[in-house]
Amino acid sequence: MADPFILEDGSHIAVVGGGPTGSFFSIFALRMAKMINKNLRVTIYEPKDFSKDGPLGCNRCGGIISELLVQALAVEGINLSDRIVQRGIDSYKLHTDHGTVSIDTPTHEKRIAAVYRGGGPKGTMGQEKESFDGFLLNLARQEGALHVPLKIDHIEYRNSKPVLLSREGDVQEADLVVGAIGVKSQTSKLFEHMRFGYRRPETVTAAIAEIGFDRDILSERFGASVHLFLLPLKEIKFAAMIPKGTYVTICILGKNMNVRSVNEFLDHPAVAAVLPASVPYKIGCRCLPQMNVRAPGVPFTDRVVMCGDAGSTRLFKDGLGAAYLMGKAAAKTAVFHGVSADHFRREYLPVYRSIVNDNRYGKILFQATDLFKKYKTLTRGMLKVISREQEDQYRSKRLSSVLWDMFTGNERYKNIFFRTLNFPLQHDLLCEITKEFIAGKA
Repeated sequence: MADPFILEDGSHIAVVGGGPTGSFFSIFALRMAKMINKNLRVTIYEPKDFSKDGPLGCNRCGGIISELLVQALAVEGINLSDRIVQRGIDSYKLHTDHGTVSIDTPTHEKRIAAVYRGGGPKGTMGQEKESFDGFLLNLARQEGALHVPLKIDHIEYRNSKPVLLSREGDVQEADLVVGAIGVKSQTSKLFEHMRFGYRRPETVTAAIAEIGFDRDILSERFGASVHLFLLPLKEIKFAAMIPKGTYVTICILGKNMNVRSVNEFLDHPAVAAVLPASVPYKIGCRCLPQMNVRAPGVPFTDRVVMCGDAGSTRLFKDGLGAAYLMGKAAAKTAVFHGVSADHFRREYLPVYRSIVNDNRYGKILFQATDLFKKYKTLTRGMLKVISREQEDQYRSKRLSSVLWDMFTGNERYKNIFFRTLNFPLQHDLLCEITKEFIAGKA
């Protein structure tokens, strides 16, 4: 007897959410199906128009694509044009209460891409730019997916298959539903109400804002660097200024962010010193997005799978890289294996859990940075080690590469964690911290 959970020719897949995860799933599912001469019908339900500027097209994200993801996309034949990449990033400038240091890309070749997830800040319509999310959604359409700009309001089982409904009534019966919905509470309820054990991820509130500058001033002041801030502010883990086109994206990560968080951050002396003193600035737009900090324990059931921010994603960094990994893993499971809970448990869950487990190491690393930014002696010792590494081209860039990979999302947290246990790195740090402690006592 044929397995009813194997997708056959003509099977329908409904993807709820047309952001990167939903588009990556659709692209890979259709490509993989063609590899085995199978015809699948993929429909993406996404009401948002990513070509629109301002809130209508925004997906509330800092918009950094790691070196690792840029390379992975190139291998897949997905190349990012200059209209998508608003600025190539080749260095980080680390700002603290006790000094600033630059960290160049370890290879001096690879680049990070700064992009707009939607159409950019309000008022930028028509400028030379293209939405990253819109680009991926268009690629999914080119592979054969159908995009329906419709909001799904309810999902229920009928005859053992999920049926999607909108306010107007039945929309589609599907052989598989992919939840690529982010962490929005209202949309999460669609899957919580299916009662298979899914609960929305645990989240914290971040703060994001866009500040406009003249292009020449932005290039002169910010260059091709992300400006990263490790400041002894209780609620903020770290913050970044990301230059793009004629705007700088402010991204503040931590706990209990609110409408005042951006202004309080901009008023800090270390931050104000980075902004052009003689040029008044205006915040173009701002938002308080939710960020997944703990993945749901039950991300799938028969004919339903959750991925991306709705499932497991990387802690604080490289959400787009996680969208790529999880979208591809879900597609591989569905096309080559099947769509039952058992199929997802065997094939999809190991990838899902690998990110969950890796985030445990990430939490330890961020606790360490919290400690270093809190104490003057530790901060200055860290800056001294980085400065010496950056000034001497022949010196091993142990701490520099640890921080580069940690804040760019270019490496797994587990690998970074074990690199911090390197004896020469620990020796260098201990020596400089001891010198700072003695100098402080003198």
